[in-house]
Amino acid sequence: MPRDDATRLLLAFARLARASRRQVTMPARLAELADRGDLAQRHLAALAIVAVEGPLTVSELARRAGLARTTASLLVTQLADAGLVERHEDAADRRRTVVSIAPEHRAESAAVLESKVAPLRRALARMGEEQAAALLEGLEILTEELEAEAEGRALGATMEEAG
Repeated sequence: MPRDDATRLLLAFARLARASRRQVTMPARLAELADRGDLAQRHLAALAIVAVEGPLTVSELARRAGLARTTASLLVTQLADAGLVERHEDAADRRRTVVSIAPEHRAESAAVLESKVAPLRRALARMGEEQAAALLEGLEILTEELEAEAEGRALGATMEEAG
């Protein structure tokens, strides 16, 4: 069966996922919690968003993670109970809760983040500005299509419809 570009892309994503899993060095505290079953992938995903984009409100976390606000709030509570994040009232609006990485985990979080970002920076630098911009734009379009597909709606025309 001949491979079209979409199939090649799917296989490339599978290789990226495998390489990414092999590359991860999990901090000792996270590994301990994961081994005990106290942290699942959804916790790690929320923690990563807070590490990269935080501090942010629970509502912002929910939006960025594609979660219901109540689910994000539950995850934040569980992460705070584990000592990984801290919560405080928003100074501008006391009804809002702001979440950030707990101070004792900030340096380690930054180091893990940098270890994951470094190969991406090297790859983007090898591509040059134009190719890197095209890749990022293409990934945005791909993400939109995959999210739309998960919601039961298609955005763009298929190759057969376009041709």
